[in-house]
Amino acid sequence: MYPGALLAQECCSYQASTQLLAKMRGDLMVLIHSDRDCSNVISKRRDRVHAERDYKFLCTNMREDELVTGQGNRRLREAITLIHETYAPRLLIVLSTCPTVMIGDNVKNVTRKTARTLGCDAVAQLTHGLKPKSPAEVVDDLYCTLTRAAVADPARTDGRLMRINLVGMGLRPDERAEMRDVLGAMGVEVGVVLDDHADLAEFLAVGDAAWNVHPGPNMLLAFDKACAANLGMQAIEVPLPYGVAASEVFYRRIAAALGVSRERCEAAMAPHRGPAAEAMRLADQHTGKRPLRLAYNIGSVRSFDLRRIAHEELGELAFFTELGFETRLFIQGSQSEQNWDRTALVLGELGIEAHFVLFPDPGALAHFLTPGAFDLWYGARFLRDQLEQVQLPLLPHHELGLGFDAVARNVACVISALKSDFYGRFQAEITTAGGVELRDEMLQLGKGVPTSSQTIDAAALSIAGRQPTAVRQPTAGAQPTTKAPPLGEPHT
Repeated sequence: MYPGALLAQECCSYQASTQLLAKMRGDLMVLIHSDRDCSNVISKRRDRVHAERDYKFLCTNMREDELVTGQGNRRLREAITLIHETYAPRLLIVLSTCPTVMIGDNVKNVTRKTARTLGCDAVAQLTHGLKPKSPAEVVDDLYCTLTRAAVADPARTDGRLMRINLVGMGLRPDERAEMRDVLGAMGVEVGVVLDDHADLAEFLAVGDAAWNVHPGPNMLLAFDKACAANLGMQAIEVPLPYGVAASEVFYRRIAAALGVSRERCEAAMAPHRGPAAEAMRLADQHTGKRPLRLAYNIGSVRSFDLRRIAHEELGELAFFTELGFETRLFIQGSQSEQNWDRTALVLGELGIEAHFVLFPDPGALAHFLTPGAFDLWYGARFLRDQLEQVQLPLLPHHELGLGFDAVARNVACVISALKSDFYGRFQAEITTAGGVELRDEMLQLGKGVPTSSQTIDAAALSIAGRQPTAVRQPTAGAQPTTKAPPLGEPHT
């Protein structure tokens, strides 16, 4: 497997690139090298696609006879020339598709030579569904492309060592405001914020800072290398700042890398950390004396959202742990012993000790949930019909915010979901059919979750105590991992 798709879903890099580029702002255009049908993945919503010019996406519109007779390179040259003469964008990005890759069009070479002849800036990306990628890899490729022509501005040289870029996080305005405030109090300036709504000009100004701060691992690996080689920049890997503890780590890592003293860092965080810590303390009054139990969903949605793809979709896990939840991961994936062992290796490498369950089909999820065994489901909204059958409250993805200032809202979202009586109106009776062919077999192997209130000795696969390994694929004859304790009886 490849970085960033070890737990989440892989994707067609062409579809992912078009969705990301549709949100990007600035003087850029996209040429889709394909037949006209491939261009139908583009959203028709004018506010997203045509926000700054009449046309942002164009297509070479290959016909069947041109595909069969191999005229793709000629059509691509003509299209790049026509776009340059008509629009002259600051950057033209050419995307390949399955048909043009299958007929062997030399998309990168043709784009490079045509751009050199015309004196314009155009670059091609090989994006197609014949070689799936992880969403994280697509973002990495795209950010490398958008910053290819970046240079450091001599006028911005002063203060460069204390200037950072925030990259690949998808920040809301209030979250940006907090980060600028806290970092500013440390004497650190925020340069540009590169997310899925950034402007091309911001990507080209990335070299005006000395540091790129982004989630890690497995995010923006090629981007880091390119920035280091071309702009002399360094990367700082941080957790997504969900909750008080993760926010503290976020700011402290930046401060340590830039040589900011611990005392100054703590003083800068204090005005925002105080109210956040109080919100976490008050949350104990609503959660009761026993630990709450959380079902944390991964991999059920093919997402190109920067927060979802960071940390293998595990970014919010630290917040729920800080709230005192006992967590079990519910990962959509193949229900096979090999995939169970591979997933255990991946989680062990990431340092995650939560027990997990694999379920193969979202339409049969209810069969993998014991009524009364969990207090909350954090995951995809479209699984609500399955959760209704076991009366399990839902807190959808995308509800939580980043930073200290978002903690009170996050806690309120969790408490609201826990206290919701919506799911209690349904009878706890599983009516979903099918999708459980291998469930009992996995239970016998010590991999699974009980589907009734009975205590079952082999409840789930545990990775606690496993040593991290650099090998992601399970080796032949790998031994099963240890068994986790059972979920226990349902509660009232």
